[in-house]
Amino acid sequence: MCQLPTYSTDAGTDAALLEKLCVDFAEVRDLLKKGTAFFVDVREPNELVNDGRIRDAVNIPLNDVGTALSLPAEKFKEKYGREKPSQDNPNLIFSCRKGVRATNAMQTAHSKGYHKARFYRGSFCDWVEKGGEVLKK
Repeated sequence: MCQLPTYSTDAGTDAALLEKLCVDFAEVRDLLKKGTAFFVDVREPNELVNDGRIRDAVNIPLNDVGTALSLPAEKFKEKYGREKPSQDNPNLIFSCRKGVRATNAMQTAHSKGYHKARFYRGSFCDWVEKGGEVLKK
């Protein structure tokens, strides 16, 4: 069903840095289980309806990530139902369908001062393939 993407980099991000900033299935599963991840799914809402979602993920579509991270804390909580993550949160993790949009979201977060933000390589497809729990509405 899902193939994991090959990552290309732009002039601002090299492959070694991307490797350090990615998380895998086991780490995501463990952080979610402990309740210490601020897990952001950047897929479009219709993708979550059609495919399902990962428990405790906050849906912030890719095109809204920069704006969301620029919101005052109270506006963020009002809009997304969660406290806004701190800029130094090492467990701010972005996910999408296969990892490409998650990488872009992480780069946007870095540009907004969230320099410890990371991305889930393989994202939702990897989660499904490895037997992670999927919630359907």
